[in-house]
Amino acid sequence: MTYAEVLSYYLERDGITQAELARRIGSTRSSIGELTSGRSKAPSVYKAKAIADALGVSLDEMIEMLVHDKMPESDGA
Repeated sequence: MTYAEVLSYYLERDGITQAELARRIGSTRSSIGELTSGRSKAPSVYKAKAIADALGVSLDEMIEMLVHDKMPESDGA
């Protein structure tokens, strides 16, 4: 699993556009687009933290997805 896949998962799960995420973290839509497409490698830890905060998840949760190469388990809801 790549950072691009993890980021895309959260954007899709929450219905957040690249433009909205960019606005929330003070970045550009094209910068977010590069991250979600994989054209850009994983961001700095500071930007990754800002992204996680803007998505309402912990950076640890995102890292766990990368390390364990899997999406979060469904809560059954």
